[in-house]
Amino acid sequence: MYWLSGGDAGKFVKSVENAYERVRKVGPSPLNLVQEEQKVKVKQVITTPAE
Repeated sequence: MYWLSGGDAGKFVKSVENAYERVRKVGPSPLNLVQEEQKVKVKQVITTPAE
């Protein structure tokens, strides 16, 4: 959590850079990996109407 006022532009920039760097170090969300695995397992079935 960051406490900033309207006059703390420099502090705001540093807090955003710090937060970005922390997220970048953590890496991709494991939830995204689960969703990608599920997409691979799903098969698309195309059917045509019976004549």
